[in-house]
Amino acid sequence: MSKIISASNKAIKKLNTPQLLQGGLYLTWATSLLVLVSTMNGIQGQRHAINTIGKDATPSITTAQRLKDAAAGMDAYIAKELLLPSGENQDAVKGYEERYEKLTQRLVAAAENITYGNKERKSIETLQLELGNYIAKIQQARDFHERGDTNNMLVAYRSAAEIMDEKLLPATDALDKINVDALNVTYNQEKFDFGKSLFFIVISGVALISVLVGLQIFLSQRTRRTFNPMLLAASAIAIAFLNYTTGAFLSASQNLRIAKEDAFTSIHTLRQARALGYIANAAQSRYLLDSAFALNYEQAFFNNIAQIAKPPDGETFETVAAAASAPRYKPNNNFTGLLADQLKNITFAGEREATVKNLSTLGAYVAIDKQIRQLERSGKHTEAIALCLGSQPGESNWAFDEFRLKANQKTFDINQAAFDKAIKQGFKEVDGFEFTTPVALSAIAILTLFGLLPRLKEYST
Repeated sequence: MSKIISASNKAIKKLNTPQLLQGGLYLTWATSLLVLVSTMNGIQGQRHAINTIGKDATPSITTAQRLKDAAAGMDAYIAKELLLPSGENQDAVKGYEERYEKLTQRLVAAAENITYGNKERKSIETLQLELGNYIAKIQQARDFHERGDTNNMLVAYRSAAEIMDEKLLPATDALDKINVDALNVTYNQEKFDFGKSLFFIVISGVALISVLVGLQIFLSQRTRRTFNPMLLAASAIAIAFLNYTTGAFLSASQNLRIAKEDAFTSIHTLRQARALGYIANAAQSRYLLDSAFALNYEQAFFNNIAQIAKPPDGETFETVAAAASAPRYKPNNNFTGLLADQLKNITFAGEREATVKNLSTLGAYVAIDKQIRQLERSGKHTEAIALCLGSQPGESNWAFDEFRLKANQKTFDINQAAFDKAIKQGFKEVDGFEFTTPVALSAIAILTLFGLLPRLKEYST
């Protein structure tokens, strides 16, 4: 090895100064090109990840979740409408029409934002087809209801409910899963690519700075000129550019992490909770509407509420909410459900208070449902319906709206605002590199050339 090093040193000494300076110039240009390629590849990958998560997958996922709560909302409102004589529950009729309008609008939005091909298209086609079948069955139920034919009304409604439970809601879940899977794949790939890209950017940037510093040292030793202003300027630009680029990469990656892990995780969780709330609300009305399957609907209510939140044995929603409001709250592993997951992902200002409100309002809603069932079992069917349809404080519709429109929506809005801010900032961090990168590296190449050119002329004469 020592012989090889010695031979290399002798070979270098045989090279004259102009040859070494030319070699240094070419090496500077080569490393500048390497920095250019690694930076642009990294920027494109980072921008693609931000665009996929912020503009492609997440809006499609949110649309799928909104499709689900719109569909479940239609079913909840039609069940409420059928609980009273035809024409007497105009609020339910209006609610059904509003949810139907929302559903059709979101179907159009989903169709316009197909990103992942036939899988998405198939789910959307299923929704379009089965929605028509569902509406036809609902119209039959309404017609029989208007004529006072309760038995045929229930037959038609059961058919509609089957379409809702077995076709429409699963199709929205499938659409959601397609986009969630794509988002997770993209995000996991981005995390891997980020480390690789940053490594190459740093290595190439350090190599460029080392070449420039080496040239400065060489000139100082060979030409007795302590400083070369052009090379110093080129070195300063290289150092500043590397610092700026790595800072932008780290900041963009951090904003992407905030958007995906902090904000989007909560957005998805809260949307799922909202849709399950609608499904439970429909089951509550079905319980009163169709006594032959009352036990099935009662169990469906409990199953959906448990998916939203299930307090530990011996505790209530109120006790869990009280514990969760503490700043140093430690999650209880026996507390499960979507809101339990949400409490483990508290990140933003006001989010804890809003999440706790989700728990307390859900608890109030479940307590009123218990009263409804007690009235029904006591033979007080009319009173049970009145409590189910009532919108005054202490009644079911009021409690459900407190959970859905106030607590859940407020928590969602907090996370949506944080998500939008993080995505916007992530795009901002990687913006302009197509301009700044070639300009900075061209400046380095030109400054190096003009810094070495006088010395090359000096030694060539």
